[in-house]
Amino acid sequence: MRKSRDPIFAPERKKHPGIITTLMLVLLIAAVVVCFNYINNSRVSLEKKSITIASLPKQAENFRILHISDLHGLHFGAGQERLSDALQDTYCDIVVFTGDACDPEGNFDAFLALIDLFPETPFYFIPGDEDPAPLIATPHEGDSPKAPFIQAAEERGAIYLDAPVLLSGGSQSLWLSPETVYSLDADSMEKTLTARLEELQKEANSPEKKAALEAVLYQQDRLLRIREARKQMLPSDSHIALSHHPLTESAMGNLVEFLKTDNESYVSTIALILSGHYVGGQWKLPLLGALKVPATSEMGKGGWLPDNTYVSGLSYSLGIAQHISPGLGVSKANGLPPIRLFNTPTVTLITLTTKLVY
Repeated sequence: MRKSRDPIFAPERKKHPGIITTLMLVLLIAAVVVCFNYINNSRVSLEKKSITIASLPKQAENFRILHISDLHGLHFGAGQERLSDALQDTYCDIVVFTGDACDPEGNFDAFLALIDLFPETPFYFIPGDEDPAPLIATPHEGDSPKAPFIQAAEERGAIYLDAPVLLSGGSQSLWLSPETVYSLDADSMEKTLTARLEELQKEANSPEKKAALEAVLYQQDRLLRIREARKQMLPSDSHIALSHHPLTESAMGNLVEFLKTDNESYVSTIALILSGHYVGGQWKLPLLGALKVPATSEMGKGGWLPDNTYVSGLSYSLGIAQHISPGLGVSKANGLPPIRLFNTPTVTLITLTTKLVY
């Protein structure tokens, strides 16, 4: 007997309206999150913080620092207009940029546009670990050993901070320095550079010799500037250090121990460290905070779910204040997809004061 094809005898198909509704709801939520995140990543937030420095010189009371970090070559509109809108009429005494200016290909147009926003304000910067090497000791165009992005930034009026700079003088001074100069063994460095210079002078002229010689002469000049600054420093002076990588507690401990020894820097303490690198964790999870930071940070197992106190913002360790910028861009060092998730690009206006801040 043949089975009838009449639909009257076909088994009734079960309908699953709940599954379809749930799927549509999930897709809608995902679309809303993507749109929100796109809009959120396109804007820039301005944070304001006051930091107490008991040893701050009187003339530096209410000294304002705009802390920016980790641009990674991003443009926030033509001429960084959205960043400019976030700042509006914000006044600062100096701008500091704590590294990772260029995009992964080494392009730095966005960094130059950032510098152009501050034609009348001193702009200090240090390179980051994802920027090109700051010095070139191999054959290249031009006579300067500095990387092209550094030369271009200096032509725009920015200051490459490779030695201490006096911000506020008087009987008690305020200094801005790259963090590495405080533990620098100047005598050993001088011997190394002198020996290298003598080797190069014996070599026949060549493009390789020319490039290496330029690099050595530059480093000798830098060492001279560091020593000249150290001669002016007094134990009562206050110091602000720039470091691309945040200093962990163990690194802080090593620095504090060095500063306690008889060294030629005449630095008894560093009041504030400004750093970046973590880009606020890049991905932030609701209620949990940062998902991951580079494993070398020593925060959490392999950098996963770190203590958010030490990912961005202000923290204290061994009596030293450290402000870690949430940053503007995304980093390869985190090992996460290259987007910021629930993590608004942020710059910070820091006001220094001797008053207690609660």
